[in-house]
Amino acid sequence: MIRTTSVIGLVVALALPLTQASPTSAAPAAAAQDPVPVQGWPPAPPTQLVITTEGGAEVVSKDDYIDATVTLDGITHVTEIKGRGNSTWGWAKKPYKLKLEEDAALVGDQAFDEWVLLAGYADRSALRTAAAFAIASRTTLRWTPEFRFVDVVVNGRPRGLYMLTEQVEEGDGRVDLPDDGFLLEINQRYLRDDEPGFRTRRGTPVAFKDPDEVTRKQRRTVRRAVRELEDVLYRPGFADRRTGYAAHVDVKSAIDWYLVQELFRNQDSNFQSSVHVSWKPGGRFRFGPVWDFDLSAGTRFRSQDGTQGWHTRLGRHWISRMLEDPTFSARVKSRWARLRPVVDQVLSEIPGAGTTLAASAQADWQLWHADGSDLPWSAHASDHAGEVEFVRSWLTARSRWLSRNEVRFGAHQMRTRERDRTVWVPVQLQVPAATAFSVDYRVLTGTATTGTDFYPGSGRVQFGPGDRVRYIPVQILGDALVEGTETLLLELQTPQGDVVLGSPHVVRVKIDPPR
Repeated sequence: MIRTTSVIGLVVALALPLTQASPTSAAPAAAAQDPVPVQGWPPAPPTQLVITTEGGAEVVSKDDYIDATVTLDGITHVTEIKGRGNSTWGWAKKPYKLKLEEDAALVGDQAFDEWVLLAGYADRSALRTAAAFAIASRTTLRWTPEFRFVDVVVNGRPRGLYMLTEQVEEGDGRVDLPDDGFLLEINQRYLRDDEPGFRTRRGTPVAFKDPDEVTRKQRRTVRRAVRELEDVLYRPGFADRRTGYAAHVDVKSAIDWYLVQELFRNQDSNFQSSVHVSWKPGGRFRFGPVWDFDLSAGTRFRSQDGTQGWHTRLGRHWISRMLEDPTFSARVKSRWARLRPVVDQVLSEIPGAGTTLAASAQADWQLWHADGSDLPWSAHASDHAGEVEFVRSWLTARSRWLSRNEVRFGAHQMRTRERDRTVWVPVQLQVPAATAFSVDYRVLTGTATTGTDFYPGSGRVQFGPGDRVRYIPVQILGDALVEGTETLLLELQTPQGDVVLGSPHVVRVKIDPPR
């Protein structure tokens, strides 16, 4: 029997409230603030950027700068140049970092000394990172790098189409932090990249981006703050609104950062690398900015991705843990409904953006991928126009999948006494069911003994049109043994119909012994 109304106070107390917003409805505004779209989208026709190194030297190092000049918009700047990137530095077309002798506004109106040239070697459309930045800039994330497209010439040799963009760094007009603030990156490769950092007791790799020279006191301060966050995040009461993770994390920034990453199915976004957070003593960890989307939207290293299924939330990291809180999970879905009109707008501009870049992008692909033998998994079409259409259609299908109704447990943890005999576990939809559907579940052992402490098994929850909450009855057995608290688990399976499996899809039930 599956119960349709609340029957005991325990379930009422644990069934957390959900937002009433439909995941497919469009709200008039995409964010509480009024974000200004990032400079660079839709892109203007590429301009030429000329780099001349001293003595015509090749740029062969990510560590050592060489002297050079860079000419853009008819103005020549004295600069230093070196390579940059992780796996991208090993590819034929190299990304670069520029450090100007004097600050200049190479993009937008604000002058800085550090700028980046992204190669986009694995992105035939040249638009994945640009489109992601365009969407992120319309969220509550405080800063997204501005950019423009340029045709790069190095020492008289054409090097193809690049995205000239701002460096992710602390500073007024970039990641604006007080003097005692920190810009951090979750980066599994921080030791290989020779960046100062540490691993937490739970294995989270935290690297310092700013300041880049860290004192022992600063390291201890940040390590302590991260440890306090993780201690709260992984304890049983982590979802408490006053004492849980929300006291340590800026939740709005976490949600918006997550949604941009999940939309693009960005390869490294499940806490592999390029996960930026900022923090100041006494404050909360704030997510952003977004970065590095060349391996996304259908492309991953040596493979390709479909439009369905979760990615960024998978694994054991901060975002995946926060999604075990049904309230956070519901907020993510509700926020997506409000953000989707922004996504639709940017996606509608992709064909025009592709046309603008077509000549340069085609020349770039001919220069670096003429025979199709290098990075063959990065091509989804036979020409640039086809690749642009692939990105647009892939993101459109992905957006539709993210907009499907979601089914999840209404609690991440429940408690009952052995003598109660039956515990009713809530299963919730984000919004009432439009049509009938079902979702299977199974009861698993934790520390409790199957057949002695509870009845095992599996079953199916049926939702009818208009249903929002259903309950799974789990039968508890009494025995003569004097035992401590024991646990069992319930797990939701892939639902039938036009509904996706959300989080949490596993709930832990604690069985307390009789008093």
